[in-house]
Amino acid sequence: MFRALGLVVSLLMVGCGQQYIMPDSAGAPQKIVVSAYTNDGCIETLHEEAAKNGVKVKLTDVKSDLGWGIFLWPIYKSYTCTGEVVK
Repeated sequence: MFRALGLVVSLLMVGCGQQYIMPDSAGAPQKIVVSAYTNDGCIETLHEEAAKNGVKVKLTDVKSDLGWGIFLWPIYKSYTCTGEVVK
């Protein structure tokens, strides 16, 4: 019982959200996509992920899905940021 409760609490603390790097394809710049709970957190996470990969990014898009974010807050990161790698 306590293990199941611990697992549920762990999943709630981690949160769900996109985070991936799109490789170069047909001359298009590489892109990094991350998710966060807030707009500012999303932009900060984008730059942290870029620094972790040794590149710099230019923010190209911020999307918000607050409808689901309000209902699923601890497990759903409702902001998604896309950044284009700059050379």
